[in-house]
Order: sequence, then structure tokens, then C-alpha cells
Amino acid sequence: MAAGSTESAGPEHTAPAHKGPAHADPGPTADALLREGAAALAGSASPAADAALLLAHAWDRTGAQLARARLMGESVAPRTARVYRELLTARAGGAPVQHLTGRAPFRRLTLPVGPGVFVPRPETELLVDAVLARTSAAPVAVDLCAGSGAIGLALATEAPGARVLGIERSEAALEWARRARAEHADELAAAGSRLLLAQGDATQAAEVAGLVQRELGQRPQVVVSNPPYVPPGAASAEVTASDPAAALWGGGPDGTEIPRRIIATAAALLAPGGLLVLEHAEAQGPALRHAAHALGFGGAATHSDYTGRDRYTTAHRMES
Repeated sequence: MAAGSTESAGPEHTAPAHKGPAHADPGPTADALLREGAAALAGSASPAADAALLLAHAWDRTGAQLARARLMGESVAPRTARVYRELLTARAGGAPVQHLTGRAPFRRLTLPVGPGVFVPRPETELLVDAVLARTSAAPVAVDLCAGSGAIGLALATEAPGARVLGIERSEAALEWARRARAEHADELAAAGSRLLLAQGDATQAAEVAGLVQRELGQRPQVVVSNPPYVPPGAASAEVTASDPAAALWGGGPDGTEIPRRIIATAAALLAPGGLLVLEHAEAQGPALRHAAHALGFGGAATHSDYTGRDRYTTAHRMES
């Protein structure tokens, strides 16, 4: 090496690479979280569906947006994933999905729900179909044991010009129905329909008749009801822990005490030809058809739900 050379006598020196900011953790993919959720909820009736509802809620996505995110392999931020896993834990512990999200789908609607109100079930949607198929335009209807307002609100938004009166004894449940009505005010206005709500005991015919006269000013064409009808000991622990007891137990040894009273109220309200649509448990159809015939109804028929189980009975008020 020549004297005065500027070359280093040591090993070749390489300057360290420039270190940029550390990349943030992109988080797990939507697909991975959904598979994790379905596994965590394997003991529930619908683990995959529950997991999807909870992730959509935690991520503030619609069901369609979530499905696309899964297909495209999108990642979910770690913070959102943590919230989702907390929801999974609560669901695995028995909390209803609808209470965790604060929402319950019902036909074309999404309803606010929470403690104090019975969460509407998919099979109850069939009662709305039964009314729409058997009545003329702009029906006047009474929804007894209105609960969240699901049936009445669906009827009012799907039947243009309808006037529906929902009667519910529980003030807590009635407040949820009021919230639902307020949330869907635009749909009601677009249909030109009205949903009225009143507090009252649906099993007391005279009391209900007074409310109907005050709010509607005429006899209804339809009485529809999803009353308490669960027989003693027939509800799961999850249901009894989340839904109000007053919305579950039908009374009597077979759970038909309250449904029978609802039939009696309907008989007092309906004009001849008026329609009764009543939800009930699978084994209650024969007893409730008999009760309807005894109280002046004709043509009583029991219909099945999506699973083929007897779920509701229809009948028409005969001439007095």
C-alpha cells in the first residue's frame, strides 16, 4: 500500500442501513378472526353467524362489508381485535349477541334492544307475512304484548297506510319500542303509516278495548300477538338469564294461560271477519285452536315455522 493512501487497512467498511420507523402491527385478518370466533363459540347454536355479527359490530362494518373484507384478506386493527375478543368472551358466557351489539334484525328493520325487552326471533317474522297475506291494503291492527315493537313496526312500514296500535304492559319494553319507532320514523312516513304505542295489560279485554277506542277510534281488522307462552321449565338457561321473565312464561301447566286470555281479548276487539294471528309453542296448537273456536273464531289453523315446527295459529272472528 503506498504511503499516504487513504484506503483503510482494515476489513471493508459498510455503513449501517438507514432504519426507518418500525411498521405497526397490521393485526389479524378478518378471516382469521372469524375462524377464531366460530371456534370460541362452538357451544352456541350459530357460532359462525354470531362471530360475524360481533366482528361487524366491533369493526363498524355491515355484513356485506365484512364479507368483502374477508374475501380480500383485509387486516383488522389490534384494538378492534381486542374489542371483538372481549365480545366473544361475553357471548361465550351466555350474553345474547343482540344485547352485545344493541341491535336485533327483524325483516327489513334493525331494532334497538337491551335489558328489559324480549329480543325478537326470526320465526316471529312469519306472523307479519300471515297478516300481510290475509288483509287488504291499509290495515288497522292491534299488536298485543308488543314488546320491542317489532311486529307492529314491521306491519306499519310494509303495509302502506296502516294504522297499528302496540299495547305492552312493561314500561321498560315500551321504552325500547318508542326508540325503535323514532329510529324508523322516515320509513313510517314513506309508507304513510302510523304506529301508536300504549301501556296496558293485553290480558284485560275491557282495558284494551278502552285503549283501542281512544287511540284508533274503531275496531281493528287484525289482532296479532307474540305473547308469553313458554311452558314451565321449557326455556334454556341462556334465555331465562337474558329475556324478561314476564315475556317468557305463559302460565298454567302447559303455558297456555296467557295465550288463552289473548284470544279472549281478540274476540272482544275484532269485528266479524277480523283476523287473529297468534304465536305459540310447538305443542300448543290443538289447545289454542280449541280455545279460539270456543270464543267465536272459525277456520282456526296452525302453521309451521322455518324449521317445520308448529309456531302460530290463525283464525277469523265469526258472526256474533
